[in-house]
Amino acid sequence: MGELNEFCGICAACTPGRNACPDLYQMMKDLQHRGQAGAGMATYDPDRKRILKTHKRTGTVDEVFGGEDQGGIQDILQEMKGSIGIGHTRYGTSGSLTSRHVQPFERVHGLRGKWFAFGFNGHIANRKDLESRIKDLGYHLMLDTDTEVMMHYFSHHISGTGGELKEVFRRMSLDLDGAYNMAFIDAMGDLVVARDPWGIRPLSSIVTENGSFAASETCALYRQGTEDIHHIEPGEMAILRDGGIEYHRFAERRKRSLCFFEFIYFASVTSNLDGRSVYETRKRCGEELARIETQDINDRDWVVIPVPNTARPIANSFAKALGHPRIYEEGLIAVGKGRTFIDEGDRSAKVRRKFMPIPSVLKGKKVIVIDDSIVRSTTMATIVRYHLKEVGGAKEVHVRIATPPIIAPCYYGIDMRTFDELVASRYEEMITSGIMDEEARSCIAQKINAESLIYLTHEGLLRALGMDRNNLCMACLDRRYPTPAGQELDRVNHEHFSKSLRELPDP
Repeated sequence: MGELNEFCGICAACTPGRNACPDLYQMMKDLQHRGQAGAGMATYDPDRKRILKTHKRTGTVDEVFGGEDQGGIQDILQEMKGSIGIGHTRYGTSGSLTSRHVQPFERVHGLRGKWFAFGFNGHIANRKDLESRIKDLGYHLMLDTDTEVMMHYFSHHISGTGGELKEVFRRMSLDLDGAYNMAFIDAMGDLVVARDPWGIRPLSSIVTENGSFAASETCALYRQGTEDIHHIEPGEMAILRDGGIEYHRFAERRKRSLCFFEFIYFASVTSNLDGRSVYETRKRCGEELARIETQDINDRDWVVIPVPNTARPIANSFAKALGHPRIYEEGLIAVGKGRTFIDEGDRSAKVRRKFMPIPSVLKGKKVIVIDDSIVRSTTMATIVRYHLKEVGGAKEVHVRIATPPIIAPCYYGIDMRTFDELVASRYEEMITSGIMDEEARSCIAQKINAESLIYLTHEGLLRALGMDRNNLCMACLDRRYPTPAGQELDRVNHEHFSKSLRELPDP
């Protein structure tokens, strides 16, 4: 995809009698795909002068914790020593990113019960309303981030409840609208992770002989064990204490709305989300794409390639389902660092730097290139025009996309914030259940320099996921937002977008 942004990963560890930092460090590395712009951890040690301590800055996990200097990494992990702690990996934002924006956020206080740190994964859809309310209570905001707003609400509710955390999280759930999986630690030695009442983002936990652990994805828990992993329910909080976990409901469960993009793009291919394999889901997406293929494909003239890395199982299963497994090839190699959708600035230039084509695979061939999605179209246009045709020498390029057309913004943590930036949004009336009419597909195919374009349908996506639409958030595909603030943002923004389209001059 290479065009999205604003995702994070959280983790927590409780390891009685030993330092939790090495486990947190490894979990953060295993969640690195969810954020490469910043990383940090906060730990608790009652024997330390600074009971609660945070280490964070911009960069990858390795860069933040000592780079290639293994001795430096060990020194930092020893300096941060504590038997409980939380970790966070962060993607970039649309503005500047400094160490102050990196999580966890820590609020220092002389009263231990009011001294806490936390990190979260998601986005608060009703942030403007929350900012207005918290300012009326006398709080001051210094940073342009919903994390700071949440920190002040935590502070307010801790003061109002005497620090009773189940009540604190209950009150937070009444304030917040959106996606918000949280990891929280305080100077009393309390450690909590919580999943928002809609379950928009995944969150899992495990208890082993080494202690208790929680993370955004199961891939970060596998080093502790693969059996008995618990998928935390929407509206459920987990208190990690003495190497065990207590589960409590802090909010009434709303309509379950797990983000479908977790399966298709964001989550590690090794992860299991709410009991479903990401890898197997992506394979089924390839099979569904094969069902609607229109080209007469053979082993001699054609080659099927993925856009690395998420599309590999999709493209592989696509070729197998067509009955031509031998035409699957690696025609593009990712050579740049990280994922292009976290970058700011000139996306096209960054896409050029990230990938290198293999001309011996592509030259003179009709190429089917498979990707997980098209958002703005910049990435795919660069890949088709520059990598596959200009450098690779492909004869034709046919694009196949493992999601339906993205027609609407995301208000829950993915950087698709306006209708204007989405290449398919202006064709909304020409799309039914994810099926885009031929005229619209031809327009986008021309825009991305491709000979043809096919998207997966809503029906095909749901079959691949093995889930009911009512248990998913697919709002960027059909504008059915699960939360009240999301619905209101859609109403206002779509009205503005529709007006701007009507004012465009006739072609």
